Amino acid sequence: MSYFRNQINKDRNRLMKKLIALSAVVGALFMTSCETGGAEPAPATYPGDSLTVTDQARPLVIETTGAWCQYCPNGAEIMKMIDGVLGDSVVLIANHVGDWFAVDNAASGAFDDNFPTSGVPNFYVNNTDQGQNPTGAAASAIFDEVAFGVEAEVIDTAGKLVVYPRIKCLQTKIDEVFMVQSYLLLNGVVAKDYGNGVDLNQVSSLPKVTTGSGATPTVWSQDAAEIASGVFLIASGTTYTHDEALFGHATTAVKGWTKSPDANVADTSSVTLGPWGMNLSDINALGGSYAAGDVFGTRYSAVQLEITKPTLPTGMEADYSVATIIWQLRQDGSGDYDYVNGVVTHVH
Repeated sequence: MSYFRNQINKDRNRLMKKLIALSAVVGALFMTSCETGGAEPAPATYPGDSLTVTDQARPLVIETTGAWCQYCPNGAEIMKMIDGVLGDSVVLIANHVGDWFAVDNAASGAFDDNFPTSGVPNFYVNNTDQGQNPTGAAASAIFDEVAFGVEAEVIDTAGKLVVYPRIKCLQTKIDEVFMVQSYLLLNGVVAKDYGNGVDLNQVSSLPKVTTGSGATPTVWSQDAAEIASGVFLIASGTTYTHDEALFGHATTAVKGWTKSPDANVADTSSVTLGPWGMNLSDINALGGSYAAGDVFGTRYSAVQLEITKPTLPTGMEADYSVATIIWQLRQDGSGDYDYVNGVVTHVH
């Protein structure tokens, strides 16, 4: 009996060793299968998710100007003062006519028709011609009530700027046409001759500005843009630059979001855009009816506006900003548009 008992104990010990070995293998297997190879991928975030749309009114100030205009430095000085005082609370656009900025620029021509002037420099604030005195109207217009609020995120890619607008309806609107469009603005363009017919020296009959010659740029010869007693935004000797210069618009809108985890919005479609942009009814589930509180330009009503980046003349440098604007088609049959609200996004 002792022989059999000893044999059973030996067999039991061998079995236990095998079970322990098997347990170690299985444990190692589970340890291996639980490793992810790194952090779990973050959920896809729609561009603009961090944007908060408010009911703030940002007035549109359009300066009609030109490098050939001998009194237009006065307009540039006014634009500098408005920018210095109101900053991002206002949308500033300098619409050049008759110079390089206006060449092959459909947006410039559309603005010129929609906001007609009898001379330059000339200013519109929102939809009203203010002549050469826009500052008071711009300051008061920031308190206006508006039908839509808008913010925008701009992503700078190799060949284009991709704009993701986020739009909130603030007032219920029925059977009215609203458009969204983004416009490319050039900033910090030195006023000089770049050759090949691109002469952006600012002509001036004013003592505060000395017109350049050839590649020697135009300069401010006196302190300018005084916003308080003795406080000037432009110092004497500063190189004259063209800023907020309207240079183009988004030519393509892409509806839908390819990275969306929701299959119902995964497909995309492209729309060719004119100067006034895309009809908001294209991304509104209710078409031309808008309910206060609705938000467009989310992952569920995705849209991106694409601006082709320009090829600048040799030696020209410019910073980009993008003005994203909501327009309303006038109901008088004229085909003209009224400014509703907008935002300027600086591209870094």
